[in-house]
Amino acid sequence: MKVATFFTAVLAIVLVPAQVLADYEESSVILRIGAGWVNPDDDSNWLRLDGTELAGTRVYVDDGESATFTGTWLFAEHWGVGLLAAIPFEHDLAVSGLPDPAGGPPLGRVDLGSIEHLPPTVTMQWFPACTESRVQPYVGLGVNYTTFMDEKVSRTANDYFAATLGATGRADLELDDAWGLAGELGVDIALGRNSRWLVNAAVWYLDLDSDARIRFPVDGGSRRIKTEVDVDPWVYSVGIGYRF
Repeated sequence: MKVATFFTAVLAIVLVPAQVLADYEESSVILRIGAGWVNPDDDSNWLRLDGTELAGTRVYVDDGESATFTGTWLFAEHWGVGLLAAIPFEHDLAVSGLPDPAGGPPLGRVDLGSIEHLPPTVTMQWFPACTESRVQPYVGLGVNYTTFMDEKVSRTANDYFAATLGATGRADLELDDAWGLAGELGVDIALGRNSRWLVNAAVWYLDLDSDARIRFPVDGGSRRIKTEVDVDPWVYSVGIGYRF
């Protein structure tokens, strides 16, 4: 449904006859810059405190936005290699189902902190339209490597760990970098006859799972919370490009 909504306007343009000289020929290079949005289709296992499962708990990953940079090298007619890069995306994190310090029912969503990540993705792309078409839809399949950075635990979470779990200092959060498969749909539309400038819209789905760990000190040692987070994001981008 998300993909259909995203491409409704694009498809309206694609269906308009557009046989002009865009020349997506072998050895062409297309560079694009755009605004990007990451919409996680997130889920997680129950949190484990020092190996003991906390039933009913889970982690949430909120949406993020940033600038995207994509490129395509056409190594043959109708076939290219695509690259997705970006300025780091930032996401807020939340956790639900934690025990209530006052003895009541489990807590709802509690601010856990934030993370940043980079999702470089390489895909093999197929351009089905003729090389002279002004409108160049494409589909891609490839691999994604996501690296996490600047992980932060919120004051709210630190206060909870201190009040409920005996934390004597600030907690550290770490998410493992991860590899996964990636799928891509996109379209380039030249801005005029023989124009090398174009507008682009694209969407990726990334199969992304990561192990998350929170550590905090207590009297006499430390405690650790672990879980596996299924981020599985949809990445959307709209922007402009130039064909060399």
